[in-house]
Amino acid sequence: MSLTALIAQTDSSFKLSQKLVQSLAEKFAFKFEDGWAVVSSRSIENVQKRLKRERRRNNPLSSVKKPRTAFSFFTQAHRPVVQKANTNATFGELSRLVSADWKNLSAADMATYKAMETADKTRYQGERENVQAAAAVAALAAPVEAAAAPTAPTVAVVTTEAPKKVKSAKSAKAATPAAPAVAATPAAEAKPAKVKATSAKKSDAAVVAPVAAVVAAVVAPVVAPVVAAVVVPVVAPVEAKPKAAKKDASAPAATPAAPKAVKKASK
Repeated sequence: MSLTALIAQTDSSFKLSQKLVQSLAEKFAFKFEDGWAVVSSRSIENVQKRLKRERRRNNPLSSVKKPRTAFSFFTQAHRPVVQKANTNATFGELSRLVSADWKNLSAADMATYKAMETADKTRYQGERENVQAAAAVAALAAPVEAAAAPTAPTVAVVTTEAPKKVKSAKSAKAATPAAPAVAATPAAEAKPAKVKATSAKKSDAAVVAPVAAVVAAVVAPVVAPVVAAVVVPVVAPVEAKPKAAKKDASAPAATPAAPKAVKKASK
């Protein structure tokens, strides 16, 4: 943005620029107009008119037509009559003739134009209040609309790594099908180890071992409570009876010692 545009941007920047140029002109003894021509390509009058237009454009009340006076209503109605009677009169002469007729106007006619003035003031006051109320509602609704505005949804970017190429086996017999993928649970996540196929037996063992480990990690937490709650109460009494039978069967084993004692006594 150029320096001229910055000066004419707001009233505060325009006034500050004037003060700076005036201070420098007094300090270094040069004309204010020469210093202003250096900092701005627009004259002070031009900048003032521009800022006035901007203020009028930004003011919501500028759309409301200002109230007219009784003399304005009289001039609008009486000027064509005076102009028709004085065709060669200039604009200034017509204004003086209309003013003279206004001063000589009767009280009844004057009251008519005064009533028109009062009615127009009432109209202006009502329109002004409506515009101010609409501006206040818009000012209150602006923060609410800004807070309720939907935010841009966040998009999760998922990147997948390309599968690594598997080295081909030296012989066709050594090639084995890939093991099925097993979903890992949060309790235990197992990463399948890299297996290099050398023979049919080694590849089978290398494939079964990780699968068995994953199955044991997934199934054991689920099956253990069921076995403890259902199978153990049923199996425990059955296992206790054979133990008691073994103790009873051990009793007759001591009977063969009696004949030995009898032999000793006979001797």
